[in-house]
Amino acid sequence: MINLKIKFIPYEKTTGDNFGKLIKDLKKDTIILIDAKLSPAHEAELIKITMEHISEKFAGIELSSIEVMPEKGSASSKIRDFLFQITTGKKRGMTVIGPARIIRKIEKNPQELLVYV
Repeated sequence: MINLKIKFIPYEKTTGDNFGKLIKDLKKDTIILIDAKLSPAHEAELIKITMEHISEKFAGIELSSIEVMPEKGSASSKIRDFLFQITTGKKRGMTVIGPARIIRKIEKNPQELLVYV
């Protein structure tokens, strides 16, 4: 039986310096949820660091993000999302990262992620 853990992490804790901590948690069979969509540069950096840690005991990660899209035609919603991104530096959404040995598949559609463990 796998002891499944889920850890919620704020986007601000996902800088390159903290990726080592994320990898450490992932090696301990922890699924990580981040409160924003990771940028492509952050995703690439995380994958690069993960590749350096691949071993018989750690098969890698599964990663997927969704972005909250503003409602079509709603100017106020688009302005709010733009201001949110400018002031916080993050895109509205969510990222799921988990060990490949636990997460079998992540299905993604525009508004949700379905994670199979």
